[in-house]
Amino acid sequence: MAALLIALALAACGAAGGDSISDPGESAGEDSRTTDPVRETGVVEDEVGAEYGEDAFAAPGGISGGRAGAADRIEDVRFQIFDGHERLIVDFVGRDGRAGVPRWTVESPEEGGYVRLRFPGLRSTRVAHRDFVGSTLTELYVVRDRGGGLFADLFATHEFRYRVTELPESGRLAVDLRGVPEEIRLPPTTGDGSVVLQPREAEEIESPVVVSGYARPSEGRVTVSLLDRERDVLASKTVRADDRAPAWGRFGATLEFSGYEGLATLRVGGRGPEGGPLVGTETEILLESSGPG
Repeated sequence: MAALLIALALAACGAAGGDSISDPGESAGEDSRTTDPVRETGVVEDEVGAEYGEDAFAAPGGISGGRAGAADRIEDVRFQIFDGHERLIVDFVGRDGRAGVPRWTVESPEEGGYVRLRFPGLRSTRVAHRDFVGSTLTELYVVRDRGGGLFADLFATHEFRYRVTELPESGRLAVDLRGVPEEIRLPPTTGDGSVVLQPREAEEIESPVVVSGYARPSEGRVTVSLLDRERDVLASKTVRADDRAPAWGRFGATLEFSGYEGLATLRVGGRGPEGGPLVGTETEILLESSGPG
C-alpha cells in the first residue's frame, strides 16, 4: 500500500521560524490511558517506511493535506518506536464507517514544547488524552477548537523535529518525531485536569497576565488564580471551558495585579468528574512589578 508523503517539517519545538499558534485565552469516548510503545514492524511500517534519511526531518514550511469530508471522527491513536525516531499513528473514520484522511494542518509554537494537528472538519473523537512511554513524545490531548473542528497537541520532553505522512488508502496520518539534544527553555504545563499553554513555566511577566489553555471540568468552569510566594491570592477569575465530552475545552483569562514582584504561582483548576475534588495544574512564574501598588 503506497504511502503519500505529504509534508516534512522542522519542528519548532523551540526552533526559530516555526509556524505560530494563536491561543486566546458527542459520542461516548475513551478516557485517558497510557500507551506503551510497540517495537515492531507491520502494516504501518510497510506503508510509511522506516528510513527516510536525515533530510526527511529538516524541510521547513507550512504543512497541510487531507480531503474535506473524508472523515468526521478520530477513531484511535497508536504509538511506535523505531531506531532514531518515534511515531504516532492517527486513525480516522467517517459516518459511513469508511476510513479516510480529513483536512488537516500542522503548526508549532516558537517557544517549542509541542506540535499541533488541526482537523477543521472533525466532529468527535474516541480519544481525549493519552500518555506515552517514549523518550521524546509524552502526551497527546484532543481539544475542541473554537472555530469548529478539533485539534490534537503532541507534547515532548525536549526539542524535536517532526515529519508528517498521509496514508489515504488506510485512513491514517503518521507523525514521526526525532528528538534533538536541546532543552525546552520555557515548557508549557500539562496535567490530568488542565493544560496551560500561556504563560510558560519560569516566564517573567508584567500585569496583566494573559492565560490560555484547555481543561475538562465537569461543570464547564475553570478557576484561574494568581498566588504570591505566601500562597495568598493576588487575583482570581472563574471562566467557562467547553465541557462537551470527550474532547477537552479551551479557556482564556486575563488577571491583573499590582504592588508585587517575584515568584508566583498560577493555579488553574475545576471540579473533577461527578463533582469530585478540585483538580488542575500549577505553573511557577516570575511577576515583574507594573508600578506602585
